[in-house]
Amino acid sequence: MSTYIAPLQIQKQLRKETLYGCAICGCPILQYVHIIPYSNIQAFLPENMVTLCPFHRNKYDNKEITQSALRDAKINPYNKTKEQEAFIIAQSQDMIINIGKCKFINTSRILVVDDFDIITIRRGEEQQEDKKYLLLDINFFDKFNNLIAVVSENSWTAERMRSSSNGDWKISYNKPKHLVIQNSARNIMFDAKVNNNEIILTANGMYYNGSSIRITENEILLDNTEVAVDLKGTVLKNYDAGIVAETLS
Repeated sequence: MSTYIAPLQIQKQLRKETLYGCAICGCPILQYVHIIPYSNIQAFLPENMVTLCPFHRNKYDNKEITQSALRDAKINPYNKTKEQEAFIIAQSQDMIINIGKCKFINTSRILVVDDFDIITIRRGEEQQEDKKYLLLDINFFDKFNNLIAVVSENSWTAERMRSSSNGDWKISYNKPKHLVIQNSARNIMFDAKVNNNEIILTANGMYYNGSSIRITENEILLDNTEVAVDLKGTVLKNYDAGIVAETLS
């Protein structure tokens, strides 16, 4: 797998081109792939690049997907042909996020620990038609506070990603509109599902500053202690940040 990182402006252009999803399956977690290998051309050319999820990126690296198939997918990306399965909410709807029995409306910074954003979800911002697509920022730390994986505006980077289903990280997009990021070796799971234009979040095995983070349908736990109890069962709109917590360290 190439270690060359496309400039941010090109990443943005490619995300928009494939409607914020993998060109082949629509998964919103993305990497930026050279159809003709970078080593052959030594340039970042948007016309020679396409967005793929890590699963299909590995398949292409293993030559299980042809260059011709990638070019076809670039012209007719999955989210163009099957928009109903894309990770979106209707343009006319508020962005509603359910987390641990709390409901936040039009609030992007969903989980903040020690003034650091762990989970952020916002709408696309370029043009009106982009606002239905969801952009994720997620930071995955281990118990020693090492940053081991990052989702930044849906772009994925990690310490290691194997093609085997038994590899360190597995990213699944279960249609319609259900994203799962897992690391079985570290017991990490992040689950985001869009249901009737509401986003439902759960997570396990995440950390920040040495403290464990777990989100169930009913609770948000920091070091196994429930936080934001006073917000439970409430509906809050246009907050700067949703769940704000502090570790003991």
